[in-house]
Formats: sequence, C-alpha cells, structure tokens
Amino acid sequence: MSKRDRRQKASDVFRESKFLYSKKVSFEEAFPEIEDLTVEVEETGHGVSELNRKRTYRKQYFPGEYIDCSNPLCYNGGFSIGSILREMVKKRQTELETLKLCQGHEGSPKGRRIYRKCMNFFKVKVSIKYKEANEE
Repeated sequence: MSKRDRRQKASDVFRESKFLYSKKVSFEEAFPEIEDLTVEVEETGHGVSELNRKRTYRKQYFPGEYIDCSNPLCYNGGFSIGSILREMVKKRQTELETLKLCQGHEGSPKGRRIYRKCMNFFKVKVSIKYKEANEE
C-alpha cells in the first residue's frame, strides 16, 4: 500500500486534532500519581499477524492516547487507552481486564466513504502501581 493510500489510525487523527478547551500533555503531566504501568494488548481481526497480535507497553514507552488497529483497511482505528487509564486513576484501581472494539471503520483511503465498521477487537489488561501519597 502506498503512502498516499495509507489510512490514518486513531493516534494519527488525535495527533492532528486541535482542541479548543484543552491541550495535549505528556504522560507524566496527565498521570502524575502513576509510578509504574503495564498494559498488555491482544488484538484479534483483519491484518493481525503473529508479530503484532500481542503487545506490551510500559510507562517509559507508552504509545499515547490511543493504541492503533492493525487492519490496513481501517480508518481512525484503535481505541483510547487514555480514557481507560483516566477512569482507573479516578477509581484508584490497580488491575483491569476489558475488551474494546475498534472505533474505526473500513472505507476509502481518505475516509470519505464508509464501507463498514471495523470488526477488530482488543483484549486489554492494565496493571498500575501508584506513587506513595508523600511522593506526589
């Protein structure tokens, strides 16, 4: 697939978006209470190979607000790991396992025509270690 035909994923769309009432910040600024973090993602669906089926992210190498879908036909594909983390921090949860559907859709290369919703899904396991109260 040529660069011209490459469909943008969720992280691409987010990166190019401009927000009126908020700003994009680093992981440390967004989650100062998190000392360490492990996110395990297992993706199932179109375009998923043995190499990218299971991915693990740590705090030091965090992917950003979104984890992208592997489906090459999917536009705006992936899911928001940021929203999962914000909800966990709000509830002070340390462990979570959940399933997330891809938010994208299969369509024309520039995303103008929608053919169908992307059918890929993600099994997500998150483990958070919080900083001690006096470290914050």
